[in-house]
Amino acid sequence: MANRKQPEKSNKDENLSDAAEKQAGLKALTGGTRDLRKYTHQIWLAGLGAFARAEEEGSKVFDTLVEVGKDLEGKTRDLSETRVEEIKERVKSRTGETMGKMEKAFDDRLNKALSKLGIPNKREVEALQKRVQELTSTLESIAEEEKAKGKK
Repeated sequence: MANRKQPEKSNKDENLSDAAEKQAGLKALTGGTRDLRKYTHQIWLAGLGAFARAEEEGSKVFDTLVEVGKDLEGKTRDLSETRVEEIKERVKSRTGETMGKMEKAFDDRLNKALSKLGIPNKREVEALQKRVQELTSTLESIAEEEKAKGKK
């Protein structure tokens, strides 16, 4: 009776024992490992949820972003155009001042040269024209007074 044979395990019994070992292995996981698996699964679910939400609301979000972009572009364009105009005005005023100084220096030198040659400058000619007009009007008024005396 010492030679008793033990019954052989069937495939079904082996599969059951493997499942039992796996179950025991899962129960043997430490708390940190279980938490890590739990958080990893939650991250996966959050990603799926975000993907589903993006599919549902994607076009709405895109349209909203386009509108915000248009508003921002308009504001920045207005601001940049204003800044460009300010800079243009500053440049014009500075170049205008420089040009004015250059013209004055040129006029002064030209007038000195013309004066040395005995040629009257523009101001002198204008002063002479004004004086001629004054003399002409004086002569005309004297002529009218004499005509008025002669008729009497």
